Amino acid sequence: MTKKRPNSAPPTHERAYSHERAHSDAHPWYALDHAALIYPPILSDRVSAYYRIQATLDEPVDTELLQTALDTVRPRFPYFQTELRKGFFWFFFERNDQPQRIAQDSKFPMQKLSTKRRGVYLYRVRTHENRVALEMCHILTDGYGALIFFRTLLAEYYRLQGIPTPYGDGVLDPAGAPEDYEWEDAFSRYATPGAPKPTRGKSAWHLPGMALPIHTMRVTTGELSLSAALAKAKTHGATLTVYLSSVYLAALQDVQDADPQCADRRKRKKLRLQVPANLRNFFPSRTLRNFSLYALPDLDTRLGHYEFGEIVTRVKAMMTLAFDPKELRRTITRNVTTTKNPFIRIIPLAIKNPMMRAVYKTHGENLYTSLSTNVGQAKLPESFADRVKRIDVILPSTPGLKTVAGILSHRDSLSVSFGSVIERNDLERAFFTRLVKDGLRVKVESNLPLGHGKEHTNAVL
Repeated sequence: MTKKRPNSAPPTHERAYSHERAHSDAHPWYALDHAALIYPPILSDRVSAYYRIQATLDEPVDTELLQTALDTVRPRFPYFQTELRKGFFWFFFERNDQPQRIAQDSKFPMQKLSTKRRGVYLYRVRTHENRVALEMCHILTDGYGALIFFRTLLAEYYRLQGIPTPYGDGVLDPAGAPEDYEWEDAFSRYATPGAPKPTRGKSAWHLPGMALPIHTMRVTTGELSLSAALAKAKTHGATLTVYLSSVYLAALQDVQDADPQCADRRKRKKLRLQVPANLRNFFPSRTLRNFSLYALPDLDTRLGHYEFGEIVTRVKAMMTLAFDPKELRRTITRNVTTTKNPFIRIIPLAIKNPMMRAVYKTHGENLYTSLSTNVGQAKLPESFADRVKRIDVILPSTPGLKTVAGILSHRDSLSVSFGSVIERNDLERAFFTRLVKDGLRVKVESNLPLGHGKEHTNAVL
């Protein structure tokens, strides 16, 4: 007999853990993880909270075969087969039994789906010619969880073509049962009661520029050699993430220097970059829900112009400190204890939502100039890795974080994709120009060049 949802509210976070560990057929609803709670109140036509992983294949996608693959793998990921529901105190997940159909791709990706309609999933699979894309809402999972779902989907697609893939190494057996650890809200496990709160920074400088029309996002992708980029990073004594984050901050400095509003250096605000990281690299967990935090390397250009070597040194030091497990626990603990605060818990959602939107603005977007995440290597199985030419990750821009970047590699192809909701593209230009001046060869393409020209351009820098 199916368990009925109570009329009053979804489970509290303490009670929800048992629901997270159970199969969805026994427990048709469960709580959002602590990283996901901020997203439902801020969803709008300008803020979708979707990100995208897309693969360019060596031949056109067989949509019917991909649909069969999706239908096969979906039951293995029950925590994604849900819809967002609104309770009296909190949003929660409820099992979604509606069919999930492959959708035709759009020129402008990651548009928000209405969560007010029943039967709407928080992810979608899209295709166009040689491209297959997974658009995943951050309410469900982070890049780690999305990549495992995407790998498993591609593996099943090629298995149906007669190319078998061993299970394991990030490819799950569709016939297998979900493990308990996949449902875990790992933030709760690593919160440390009594830990001091992290220091809150001041508001950062934001990119100027006129907004593009609503539902429009420019995507600019640069493709370069992974081995060449790794070698270049090594010459600077940096990891790839530190190197690309340093180039990003240097490009932001170039844009700020050229802004007439920043001519008086004394009145400038800091340049601050949000650099997320997979917490599974620091704390043992195999959850397929959200489990990531970020570093915030910055430049205070009131002190003068930073040379690139200075930026690398600064970014390396700040990221090393930010990703110290003790420092990470401070932020984890603050986030968990805030949601467990008895006063906050009893506030009705109608009042809580505007409060959370205000918190997101003051403690979130206002503090960052931009965001850049390096998801790492796609790690596709050897059985079909050569059938995939390139993989990209694209992040959603917002009115606050107007231009952001996602980085992902496959074989020797390193993809850096910018998503932007403003007309000017001087940050993208500055970033790729700096890579070229550092000796790297970059192929750039965009769905919407400056001036709303052709839909697709290619340039080799």
